[in-house]
Order: sequence, then C-alpha cells, then structure tokens
Amino acid sequence: MIPGDAKIIKCPFCGAKKELMTLLSGNTFGARYWSDGKMIAEMLPQVSPVQKCPECGKYYFEFLQPYEYGEDSSFNLGEMSYREWLIDKDHKDLMQSVKFWLVQAYNDNFRDSSEPALSKEEDIFVASIINEYVEKQNWSGNNSLLVKAELYREAGEMEKCSTVLSEIDQETLQDFEAKIFAAIKEKMEQGDRRVFELSFLY
Repeated sequence: MIPGDAKIIKCPFCGAKKELMTLLSGNTFGARYWSDGKMIAEMLPQVSPVQKCPECGKYYFEFLQPYEYGEDSSFNLGEMSYREWLIDKDHKDLMQSVKFWLVQAYNDNFRDSSEPALSKEEDIFVASIINEYVEKQNWSGNNSLLVKAELYREAGEMEKCSTVLSEIDQETLQDFEAKIFAAIKEKMEQGDRRVFELSFLY
C-alpha cells in the first residue's frame, strides 16, 4: 500500500476542512469478505462515503464535495460507528445507499464477537431498515438475489429468504456463488441471523 497526498474536503455547512486518505496503490492480499457484502482489506482501506464534520457535527456525502490535494499524506478514513450512521438526511436518492451502509455498520458489532452487543430495540430497528432497503431495491440476476436472500436472513425474515433462494437457478451458479447459496441456506435453516465470514473464498 502506497498512500498519496491527502484529499482535502470542506464541510458544506460550516466550511471546516478535513484531510482524508488517498492511495497511489493498494491490494486485497489478506482481505476478509463477509455475507453482508463488506470487505475488510488492511492494504486497501476505504474512505467512508459519508463524513461527520469534526467542527459542527453535521453529516455530508464525501463524494459530493469539491476537493483539493494537500502536500502530505493522511491516514484518516473518516470511518463512522453504527450510532453515527443513524443519519436523517434529505438526500432521498442517496438514502438507499445509506441504509445499506448502516446495516454493515450494525454488523460490525458482530464480526469478531459471539455475543450480541446491542439492544433488542436496535435489532428490531435494523431489521426494519433492511426490509425498507429490500422493498425499494431493484433486484435482478442470481448474484443480486443472493444479496436479497442474505438481507432477509439478517432481518430474521426466514420464509422470505427461503422464497428468494427458491427463485435462484442453482445450475447457473458459479462455484463461489453455489457456496454462498449453501451457506445462506444453512444459516437460514438454523434460524441464525448473524453476519458470517466468507472464509471459503480464500
């Protein structure tokens, strides 16, 4: 991994500047992949698409802001916790993506833990966010249906998960897709909602 000059963005609300990491090169060696679509790669860190201003505390989309480059590197990714992802924004066309990132941030609590870290109320809330996301998303193709089935499983909607899996033509699945299908089905049959690592991909 070779860092580049910092990307300097400005808060659209108060004008405070923030330096964020850029990369000249990176790789996915040793990356970890998860059933909710998240990849964690030490040598290919990702800047959070949503940033929280350190000055005024408001949120904004990083990729919508004008920017310039600094003269030195920065290792700041602007990552946010699950609670910081609880955003109420007016960007209706982008809120669908925010819902997906919120679910991944919620799942971060369970990636390396066998014990629930959050309340039942929050669990129910995130399940409702998943259902909203699934209902508004355009699904097509086996790969998309696998994501849809997985999200239903994480929401505890096991019957809906089973229905989506039944719509997938297993004969057309590639080897890694077939393994993901089998893993989702097994977890669904066990009534297990927890996100899981796709360790069979590497």
